[in-house]
Amino acid sequence: MASQLATPSTFSDAPPPSAAARFTRLCVRRRVPISLGILAVLLWLDGWVFHGGPRNVTLWTDPFVALGELLIFAGLFVRSWAAGTLKKQKQLATTGPYALVRHPLYFGSILMMTGFACLGFHPYSLLVVAPPLIWLYWVSIQSEERHISKLFPLEWPGYTAKVPAFVPRRIVIPRLADWSLAQWLKNSEYQAILGAILGLAIIRFYHFWLY
Repeated sequence: MASQLATPSTFSDAPPPSAAARFTRLCVRRRVPISLGILAVLLWLDGWVFHGGPRNVTLWTDPFVALGELLIFAGLFVRSWAAGTLKKQKQLATTGPYALVRHPLYFGSILMMTGFACLGFHPYSLLVVAPPLIWLYWVSIQSEERHISKLFPLEWPGYTAKVPAFVPRRIVIPRLADWSLAQWLKNSEYQAILGAILGLAIIRFYHFWLY
């Protein structure tokens, strides 16, 4: 998962971190496999504990399927737009989607997760997995902002004063002038697309197996 930082920096003059801080740091570094593990738990809870009913992801006349997949594709677009603009640790990203929100990659991920949630999971399953996911993303964002402020101490205060974290203050037509396919590939954003395709395929197979 791309972000403004490739790997959080360490500072030798900082006091030794507590056990809780070390655990949080580990979760931030491993947030992608942890997220996948949480989603696997969601599938297990939904199928064998709460017996949810996944929707047919190819039935686009179902409004929940249409809304869910629209949100998934919107999230992929936002993430791809951001990943093609972001140059990790070389410069503070302030153009493209970063001119609208400070965390477009996370915003895109939230759109995608909301879209998948629309595809028929039992509400109890979602209630179980939502808190750890929310906590994981929250601490990741807090950690990232602390380190970016140290990497770019002159630009960061002015940028945060003008650009909100998640909710855009205006809606604009996306411009791809600063977008680069090479940068998109360097940030490995194709993994998000492959993950979304795999997720939809699993839900489709899950629906076929149950019905």
